[in-house]
Amino acid sequence: MIKKVCILLLLISLSTVPVMAQVGGEMDGVSDFAPKKGEWQFSVVLGNGSFFKQHEGMNYLLSDINPTSVGLPGEGLDNQSGDPAMYLNLGGIGENSIMNVIGIETKYFLSEKLSVKAMFSMNISLTPKKDFVEGDLSVPTIPIPSYKYVEARTSNSWMLSVGSDYYFQTKNNRIHPYIGAIAGFQMSKLTTSLPYTGEVIADGDENIPLEMYVAGKRTGSIWAAQGGIVAGIDFSLAKGLSLGFEVQPATYQYSQIQIKPAGMNTYGVENHSIKLFNLPSIKLGMRF
Repeated sequence: MIKKVCILLLLISLSTVPVMAQVGGEMDGVSDFAPKKGEWQFSVVLGNGSFFKQHEGMNYLLSDINPTSVGLPGEGLDNQSGDPAMYLNLGGIGENSIMNVIGIETKYFLSEKLSVKAMFSMNISLTPKKDFVEGDLSVPTIPIPSYKYVEARTSNSWMLSVGSDYYFQTKNNRIHPYIGAIAGFQMSKLTTSLPYTGEVIADGDENIPLEMYVAGKRTGSIWAAQGGIVAGIDFSLAKGLSLGFEVQPATYQYSQIQIKPAGMNTYGVENHSIKLFNLPSIKLGMRF
């Protein structure tokens, strides 16, 4: 609720900018604030995170080590997979954080009214494995503890978006409203590998190490392609420095989750979504 109020106040404040920023006109050099052909603009984008929701570190992309069934976790019947849509939410007005840095947007002005833009983000995490070290508890007064193992884990997430904006002229050249189109692609992948675990499985009179029975590597991925309409407004704080607000009035997204059990067919689920007034963001840009 608090975030919704913050966004509403932001919209109201931006709508009053034209009144607050009225200046004398061409004699005061206000035309210097308008974008010009051949200029570049680099903006820090603040808002909702660019990546998929990180449910438990994306563990939902991994099947069990020795699975009897493969699917997404969630409530339902025994043979029913969880709803894929709950893992694909990229945010909206109701859950936006205006203090979260999404990335850096690069924009080039083909003319005073038309620009092209691109934004790229990446997040890579690597956890090396740690083998189990057996302890000795045979002497109660001098226990030697065991050291637990750590599963090796590699995760990477990235996103790329490209688009174009058309700017409208206003009576005040500090104010630059625009509308445009955007297309994007993003994916996340998680891979894990078992070290020596110290765990065994009883096989008759023998205890066989767990690693002899199960596949040590697990992997899964998730990706999405999307396209939409964007609308925003830039306010020139000074020559070459602007503060902007942007939202996506309509967005379509196709997503797919793939769980890849070792030695078995890939389990894939798809999702289509159409969102209205999605991903509001604030931009602080420098143009030169």
